[in-house]
Amino acid sequence: MSASTVTVSELIAWKLDEYPYRDFGTNLGKEELSDKLVLARRTLIERASYEPFSAVLDLETAHIQHLLDVHAQRTEVEQEYVGLDWTLGVVDLRRLLAFQRRLVFDPELQLLQIPHPNDWPALLSLSFGSARSTTYKMKVHEIDGHLSGLTLQSRNPDFQLRPPHNSELHGSLPLSLFGGSPFFEVAQFRGRWFLRDGYHRAYRLLQAGVHHLPAVVIHARTIDEVGATQPWFFREEELFSSRPPRVVDFLEDAVMLSYKRPRLVKTIAIRVEESLEEFRETGEVQGDEQ
Repeated sequence: MSASTVTVSELIAWKLDEYPYRDFGTNLGKEELSDKLVLARRTLIERASYEPFSAVLDLETAHIQHLLDVHAQRTEVEQEYVGLDWTLGVVDLRRLLAFQRRLVFDPELQLLQIPHPNDWPALLSLSFGSARSTTYKMKVHEIDGHLSGLTLQSRNPDFQLRPPHNSELHGSLPLSLFGGSPFFEVAQFRGRWFLRDGYHRAYRLLQAGVHHLPAVVIHARTIDEVGATQPWFFREEELFSSRPPRVVDFLEDAVMLSYKRPRLVKTIAIRVEESLEEFRETGEVQGDEQ
């Protein structure tokens, strides 16, 4: 894997988190960085208070409802949102709030081909495309000739192992590789509309002047269903402030800081441990037998 750098775009008008790459990744001195932060916060204070307009566009949604219905019936879409209150609709990207504070741009990745604003088949393909990459490199670890563990590494930050759906079990180890949801998602929670997944797509579309996109629309009941729960995301108090971070803010230089950092890889370590335990009739092995 390459050891080159990537570009980080970070929203800085709100309280910063601890992120070591920010300090040495910029070309700014301490005073220049401090001035940049002051300007960003001043820009935010001068902004009008947030008004919670719905992000869903009813006319556009009705216009392509027959196309949305086809995607709503896809098995992988239904499986991805089991337990959630969801539907499909066309949203205005300019009305979405951002709980991610950073976007990372890899120069080695191919840029998106941006469809025309009213090319609904192409926009639908962008929103409900194919599965994300699960390409990885594996290293096997042994101790005295016996398997002690595995290490999987991927450049996809959302790469993970997860239990497969029952239809995917065929007598093999009940784990599958997952590259993250490929679907463009928004979530409505407490009267506000958040971009749940698809930040890079939204950025490129807004940059190209395309504002409307089909999406999975989740009516969240908790902040967990929104997905804004990682410690490196904006906190709930900032998301529900009078001037919350917006997706369009990634295109506004006054509230954004750009800098370089090393490329990171996602690592999953699997440790193998074996043991023999006394069998008890009342304590049989739990789980599905394969």
